[in-house]
Formats: sequence, structure tokens, C-alpha cells
Amino acid sequence: MHDKQRLRQTVKQMKRNLTPDERKSFSQRICSAIESLPGFDRVTHLMLYHPLPDEVDTRPLLAKWAETKQLYLPVVTGDDIVIAPYRAGAVKQGAFGIWEPDHATATAPSIIEWIVVPGVAFDLKMNRLGRGKGFYDRLLRKTPARKIGICYGLQLLDEIPAEPHDIKMDLIITENDIIYKSNEIWL
Repeated sequence: MHDKQRLRQTVKQMKRNLTPDERKSFSQRICSAIESLPGFDRVTHLMLYHPLPDEVDTRPLLAKWAETKQLYLPVVTGDDIVIAPYRAGAVKQGAFGIWEPDHATATAPSIIEWIVVPGVAFDLKMNRLGRGKGFYDRLLRKTPARKIGICYGLQLLDEIPAEPHDIKMDLIITENDIIYKSNEIWL
């Protein structure tokens, strides 16, 4: 556990070195990569997240697709995340300063086709290191959705500590790379 905490601090420090222009440019490239994935045009139920200041900015996707796809955002309730439909502009600040749908009504995780997942770090074995509370791992266990981890390239490491309860990603996208799970057909 100490290794994970030390790694979180190291990555946090590395992200501080990104300039605002780099954050914006990298986020735009990552969002474009999501849109270019095979099958994106067919996905109707897509879960994104409203970014914290140090996360890849998904707001361009929220703005662009809110009218043509059913988008969802996570809502922290107690020790879990529920999924709630997103309507453009109808958000409020919730737990941990995260923006979430106003008047959130929980949606069954089984309806979601793709989930775009933030993380502190990811590795080449498709592991994800979160912020340490296990919210996303508990949610991801409840859905067959494709799990798309997104991060800045500096957050993609060769290996991170992983435990049996950690949920692997199906795909990881950085500003420079798209890493697919081996032997996986992406449609």
C-alpha cells in the first residue's frame, strides 16, 4: 500500500510540470482518439467524467456529444459510484469537488457500452492505479462495458502495483498512444 501511495505522489508531482497549453493539447488529442475508435459512431450509452484539474479534460466530448449520445457521469454516493444521465449544463459540485449531474437518477451500469476511466497511473499490462478509495473498481465490476483508461503519456508506466480486486482496462489512450489489451478484437 505504501508503494501505491508513493507512486501517487510521484505522478502527482510529474503532472504539476505540465503547462496549461500541454494539458489542453494532450486532452484534445486524447478526446480525438476516443472519437476515432472503431465503433464509436455506434455507441449510444457512453460514460465519461467531468475532470478534476489534474485529469485529462473530457469536457470537449461532453459538449460535442451531449445532444446525439446518451452520456453519463459518475456520482459518488457513500463508498460507491452510481451512474447518472448527463444533460448539458445541468451539473453541480458533489463529493471531492467532482462535478456531477444535477438531480442525479441512478442508471443501471449494465446499460453502459463504454466507460472512459480516469486514473492516477496505468501500465502496459492494462492495470489502473486510482486515487485509493476503490470507487471505480467497485463500479467496473458491475458492468460489461468496454473500459477505456485515459491519461497523459507521463502517467503510462511499465508496471504499477496491482491486486486481484483491481479491474483491468480494455484499452488505454494517451496523447501519443492507443494500447489495446492483447488478443482483443475492438469493435
